[in-house]
Amino acid sequence: MINDQGYVRLIDMGTAKIIKKKPAWTSTIIGTPHYMAPEVLLNAGYSFYVDLWSVGIILYEFMCGLVPFGENCEEPYAIY
Repeated sequence: MINDQGYVRLIDMGTAKIIKKKPAWTSTIIGTPHYMAPEVLLNAGYSFYVDLWSVGIILYEFMCGLVPFGENCEEPYAIY
């Protein structure tokens, strides 16, 4: 979202998780299926790097007009 002064603001932090221990790993399976990294889907444990995957999906969508995986799928398991 962009505020009235033109600054970008992050929203929808309902799925954010604070990780206090080091190394920073978690195994929560949550997110929008089209943007979830393989590590999340495999429940293999993951860190902040899965966010880079999601950013890559978003950039692909901005440039190509569609997501790279499961564009025409509506069921989460079909997308996975």
